[in-house]
Amino acid sequence: MVSNTAPATEAAPTSLWKHRDFLKLWVGYSTSQFGGQITVVAMPLVAIVVLGATEAEVGTLGAVGRLPFLLFLFAGFWADRFRKRPTMIAADIGRSLLLLAVIGLYAADMLTLFWLGAISFLSVVLFVFFEVANMSHLPFLVGREFIGDGNAKLQLSNSVARVAGNSVGSVLVNAFIAVQVLIIDVVALVVSAISCALIRKPEPVPERSEDRPGVFSSIAEGLRWVLRDSLIRPSVIAAGFYMFFFTGIEVLLPIWVIKGLGLPVYWVGILLAIGGPGAILGSLLAVRSMKKIGIGPSFFWMTVIGNLSLFLIGLATGPTWQLVTMIGLAQFLLGITGPIAMVASGTLRMGATPERLQGRVMASQRAVALSLAPAGALLMGLLAEGIGLRTTLLICAAGAVIPIIVLALSPIPRTKGMPDPQEH
Repeated sequence: MVSNTAPATEAAPTSLWKHRDFLKLWVGYSTSQFGGQITVVAMPLVAIVVLGATEAEVGTLGAVGRLPFLLFLFAGFWADRFRKRPTMIAADIGRSLLLLAVIGLYAADMLTLFWLGAISFLSVVLFVFFEVANMSHLPFLVGREFIGDGNAKLQLSNSVARVAGNSVGSVLVNAFIAVQVLIIDVVALVVSAISCALIRKPEPVPERSEDRPGVFSSIAEGLRWVLRDSLIRPSVIAAGFYMFFFTGIEVLLPIWVIKGLGLPVYWVGILLAIGGPGAILGSLLAVRSMKKIGIGPSFFWMTVIGNLSLFLIGLATGPTWQLVTMIGLAQFLLGITGPIAMVASGTLRMGATPERLQGRVMASQRAVALSLAPAGALLMGLLAEGIGLRTTLLICAAGAVIPIIVLALSPIPRTKGMPDPQEH
């Protein structure tokens, strides 16, 4: 149970543009996403270029960096049991210190693949707690009527960060050593922590009682909701298959571009950035799409287009302009469809979930869906070393068709409006 006796500090805003606390959250989230996207460019290149990692080592590092996804279940329990904003602040500060550790180890000539993997693991642990706290805090902060709009604005920040972060990251990585570029994310995380600390709306302190369920009972309640709900269950199954196969593409893409296709290192950042304009457009169209064709249809059809575009990556061949065009088109289509699908999926989940279960349901969905990501990274890395990068990438693209089938057989394509929470 949660106490709801906290007094309101200001009149209810009529738009998120006038919602001061949301704007603070948005500024912090946007800054953090910008720095994080620079790290997305820099960290794999630290392993490949600075430390000389092979395909199997890249896959292993990708798996290690995704193992903390299994902690989403506990993070959901934590988010529903403790206040969310302090968790977000502590996670931001902790991640900034870990990135400083990478920079320090490199400066001392002590950075190895082991340390890179260990720090990546701990950093993602903190990211998991931040993500669950942030997403389960949003409905409380903005109210049910602004959930879709809030999701869309946060996704817009993610999309803009992909353009700016990847572009700036690719330039800086070529001008400096990839490790040194991580300092930008350190600063961004500190700004995010400060922005969260400035939010004024008092967050209710969860009540402590003798009869409330323990850790595992609370986690089980969230899992049961996910597995019994007719809208959330198929989206989780689809996301699980997608993450298994897409993670293989994600971890192999830098090495595919550099070693498989023989392109210069700077093309990694450029190709990742190409998806940014599409992501910005998709974020801007997310709310309009849900209003025009419905929440569920937006989720389904964007999944169809985005997942099928993955074949372009493994099929890329020919001169440089053709390689760049094929992979760039895939990135652009993923960019435009991903935000719409994610906003629609998150809106369905938040609408169908009672307030008391927001943290655990969100965490359960992420845990079940992302639990296959480490296996996908590891197995696809090993497979690429055994049968080749191109064949492995095409296998991953074929596997991404499974989520389309799962969603097509569910009620999601026919669910146009915001669902109401149901008791299961």
